[in-house]
Amino acid sequence: MPTDVQFKDELRKELIMYKDYLSLIENNEIDKLKKKFYDNIERIEASLQD
Repeated sequence: MPTDVQFKDELRKELIMYKDYLSLIENNEIDKLKKKFYDNIERIEASLQD
């Protein structure tokens, strides 16, 4: 079970990620956004294999 500090740290990382995604959308950088999504999907799938 994560501690409160660990939980908040994960939330901060998630907040930064979503702000980054929004910035890419606002700047019409769809290819960069797609790459980030594909990279995240690949990372998650690899983690699930463990």
